[in-house]
Amino acid sequence: MATNKSKIDPERFLAMLLQYSRDSHYNHINVSVRLNRNPAYTRQVMNIKLKRISKKFGNDERFYVSMTAEEATKFLSLINHLKEDMFANFAKKITWHTELLERTQQEFGYHQIRERDQYNNLEFELLL
Repeated sequence: MATNKSKIDPERFLAMLLQYSRDSHYNHINVSVRLNRNPAYTRQVMNIKLKRISKKFGNDERFYVSMTAEEATKFLSLINHLKEDMFANFAKKITWHTELLERTQQEFGYHQIRERDQYNNLEFELLL
């Protein structure tokens, strides 16, 4: 059975995403999983956009990464696990502890933009 080397490490990916967002003063991480209907092939694609809304640093929106939803399954699973822990503890924000971050702890909010629909599309935001 072959292993797929292109799948990402979810903890490391989330840590890099949060570190880059914090260093570049982005305060919104928009994650969108949509069905890409290309005539040659049909697949689900996860896109991550970073958004900054700031008077001090100016407003900006930047495309961060795009990957197939299959490659991002573990990342989405990690976010879902963190979200479920937040709701189980009746907290308003997710607090994530890891040694991969410089500060070892990151607190961020979760905002659902679009629930899963019949095409399995999903969109949410992490608020830093």
